[in-house]
Amino acid sequence: MKMNDFLKQIASDIKTTNKELTSQDFYYILKYLGIKKDESLSEDIENFYQSFLESLNNSLVRNITKKTGQKNNTTHYIAFYTNKRASYKEALKVYFPVKYEYMISSLKTVFAYLIRNNIESVVKFHLKATNENIVIRFYHEEDVLPFINYCNNFFILDDLLEKTNPFIATIYKIGVVKDDNTLNTYNGTLSELLASYFTFLKDNNALDKISDLHFLNYIIEKENIEDNEIIKFNLKAIENNIKAILTHTNPLT
Repeated sequence: MKMNDFLKQIASDIKTTNKELTSQDFYYILKYLGIKKDESLSEDIENFYQSFLESLNNSLVRNITKKTGQKNNTTHYIAFYTNKRASYKEALKVYFPVKYEYMISSLKTVFAYLIRNNIESVVKFHLKATNENIVIRFYHEEDVLPFINYCNNFFILDDLLEKTNPFIATIYKIGVVKDDNTLNTYNGTLSELLASYFTFLKDNNALDKISDLHFLNYIIEKENIEDNEIIKFNLKAIENNIKAILTHTNPLT
């Protein structure tokens, strides 16, 4: 689904239901857009991951792990070669939206690549199907393009990957964004923007005016009046990503 189609569909739904969507509503809409509910591999993925962690016990790979949620709703995080947060001004987040059936083999590939190349990074992955099944925060921007090129050279990405949500710019179907990793995420900020944008349109009886360019202008206006440096950074990151999508340009340039 393209960005404009998504916005118009939400506007149509709001006109029909008169429901006001919250930022949390948008967060989950974006996360599961185009994905069928599937938890069938959650136990297999969990078992693979625990075996992988055990295999690192006697290695020289520095790693830190944490998890959120329980059972099929678990999200795992593993950091390689670092024990600190990434600098949001230097890091890049990469969405590797692998199809659910390829989760284990893709995690093996991602982990092996990061370890083999000593990449400072944090990998986040879900046990159930989403359109952001594997997300990698690279601490250094220069590490991103080699990874993307490696994936493009060794895999048929059209067959391997789902589509990201329509507000994430991609290279070979791999999403690339910037965001702060303390106050909010890219999708968290985006969800708050979408909630406030649709409230603004509804309050002004202007849902018919909706478009991707109108939303972009709304973001720029928000950015111009924002005083908080980190929030402003996130707004600018979303602005730049949307511009890359609309102009079909490389989000890394």
